Amino acid sequence: MSERGGRSTATAGRVLLGLSVATPLAAMAAEEDAGLQEVVVTATKTGETSAQATPLPLTVFTADDLSQHAIENITGITENTPGVQLTDLSGYTQLFIRGVGSNTVYVGSDPSSTLNIDGVYQARPLTFTTDFLDVERVEVVKGPQGTLYGRNAVGGAINVISRTPSSTLTGEVQLSAGNYGEFGAEGYVSGPLGDSGVRGSLALSRYTHDFYLDNVSTGGGVENADHYGARGQLLIPFGSATTLTLRGNYAYSSDAFGGDPKLLVPINVPLDDSILGDYSKVALDQPAYSTFKQYGFAADLVIHPSETMTIRSLTAYQSFWGRLGLDADSSSINILYTIEDPVRQHQFSEELNLNATWNDLTYVLGAYYFTENDAEPLAVEVPLAGISNLNSGKIVDDSVALYGQAEYHFTPKVSAVVGLRYTHESKDYDQWNSWHASAAFDPAVDAAAPVLGPPFLPPAFVVDTSRSWSAWTPKFGVNFKPAENVLTYVSATRGFKSGGFDFGSPTADLAMQGYNPEYLWAYEIGLKSDWLQHRLRVNLDAFYYDYSDMQVEVFVPPANAITENAATSKIKGVDLEIAARPIPSLDLHGTVTYLHARYDSFPGAYVNPFGNFDASGKALNQAPDWAYNVGATYTLGLGGHGSLYAGVDYTGQTRVFFTPANDGVGAVTGYPQQQDEYGLLSARAGWNSADSRWNFAVIGQNLTQRQYVTGTVNYGAGVAGRPGDPRTVRGQLTYKF
Repeated sequence: MSERGGRSTATAGRVLLGLSVATPLAAMAAEEDAGLQEVVVTATKTGETSAQATPLPLTVFTADDLSQHAIENITGITENTPGVQLTDLSGYTQLFIRGVGSNTVYVGSDPSSTLNIDGVYQARPLTFTTDFLDVERVEVVKGPQGTLYGRNAVGGAINVISRTPSSTLTGEVQLSAGNYGEFGAEGYVSGPLGDSGVRGSLALSRYTHDFYLDNVSTGGGVENADHYGARGQLLIPFGSATTLTLRGNYAYSSDAFGGDPKLLVPINVPLDDSILGDYSKVALDQPAYSTFKQYGFAADLVIHPSETMTIRSLTAYQSFWGRLGLDADSSSINILYTIEDPVRQHQFSEELNLNATWNDLTYVLGAYYFTENDAEPLAVEVPLAGISNLNSGKIVDDSVALYGQAEYHFTPKVSAVVGLRYTHESKDYDQWNSWHASAAFDPAVDAAAPVLGPPFLPPAFVVDTSRSWSAWTPKFGVNFKPAENVLTYVSATRGFKSGGFDFGSPTADLAMQGYNPEYLWAYEIGLKSDWLQHRLRVNLDAFYYDYSDMQVEVFVPPANAITENAATSKIKGVDLEIAARPIPSLDLHGTVTYLHARYDSFPGAYVNPFGNFDASGKALNQAPDWAYNVGATYTLGLGGHGSLYAGVDYTGQTRVFFTPANDGVGAVTGYPQQQDEYGLLSARAGWNSADSRWNFAVIGQNLTQRQYVTGTVNYGAGVAGRPGDPRTVRGQLTYKF
């Protein structure tokens, strides 16, 4: 089993109990070749380092981890990483790390916890759940990355790193099939192109499955998958000191995306009420659809002027096009229907950095530029009232930053880290909003210049405005290695996320006003340690966050959302990770995360239909107090016939809230917007050939068919939620050459 940076248990006690079933630790030294694997990461931007020698809280998934656990995209990463939550709002991904994230996800806003692919920042949440392809590893970096990954990484960052083209001919083909009509086919080939030293790789993928949720209102269903992907790389050497890697990617998906399709409360409609509590059925009177296309190019130039210095230039362009429609009221009544057609976004970025070592000093200096053009028209139909609203927002977003970070080794055991980033961000924002006395959106009419609606409707408005912000985000740290395989660290880091504009504002004044940046100071103390010839690993990280000027979005029916710098909060917690290999054939792992995330001051909270209230002291959204993962893998050698293996994982969390009202909203709706404690059981069994070329595996997820939701909304017929995936089982055949 590959080493994993952060897996978890229900409590620290459960982790230790799971480990205690192994052979006594004192007997471990007698075993040969029993050590846990080391994983190399690049999270510090100072070249490759061992994850255990990197003074950051890290969770790492290798390519084998992704395959063994049937992880297709970052949804699977978050499901296997305690302290990380993921849901979406109408197709827009909401990513939370240690309670830090944002439900403000439309045009004019940015995510608070970020995704980077091969060092390229992904600006739009609509692109976050694209399927992985040709991935070497995924690094989940917890806590603000204000110096090195400074663009809006207040909560942390997920870094996806591709395989480097190989110097010898290698490749892999994988086929999978499972319930819900699942079919997957992917493969890559990598190797030299002639004798020039040029290396290339090409990866292709196809993934489909049928509807997870049956629609009892109109037939068919929602939550299927129909995906294609392609990725190519070309590594070109220029002498012995310079390489240029060119990358290109394309992804296409056409799904019946459901948003938050499952009603969770009765609405006195027989059809809807008849399927309450059955998370495999929905009742939607309108079709759900989504079509996304994206492509991108990158040029990664690396120069080694000397053995102690590296210069890197990363230039990237990405484009996204999408259209989606969904039944926003989540019921069989034709109340609300939303259409986004089309969403268009493209971005360009350039990052230049230098990292070097001079005697006892290691440092990195960098400059960063990012620009984005994003247009997201939203039409909301209100058929019962015979009206519709068209809201069109466009933004040009520019970010410029200079940064540096240095580590000085006073002795081989003691070093200090100092970093600083200066960021300047500007946003030019255009919006027009108009109401129309028609039940359905007509692009030929309603997409023209805005007109005043009938007297009983709000007046149309046009906004053309801009704002800019600047911030300094430092980092200070001290690292101490009391022994060869033990690292301790303390740090203080500041995170910054730029301000923005409210796409859902009901008036021109509110749209022009926008909102200000949010800031977070994080204080951490950590331990990374290997014991007993690398057969036992114990990592511990304690943290305290001071979160100010939080950007919090509130929904005002039927189609408005207002973001305010409404709150401050305090977040504190502990991550404990334990992994052990008591005998060469047995791997054990466990991680537990404790999180106490509360609003320190939030007097102006609002939740529909609860109204205005003081949320001070309430829990933050998507921040369970406890989250955990525990598991084991056993391998049985068959000599020249390869090996058999079997593994099991159990992941769970305590109650999580989806609004600042916490329990309070339940008194009004009869169903609080929360998810009670739950756990998910997954298992896998397989065979590896003696030469490691062939693998056959059966992988099951959510084997107990646990029903749960990852998020809720309350602006339609009643409280609705987004169900988690049902029980899935797949067979998977892999051939490597």
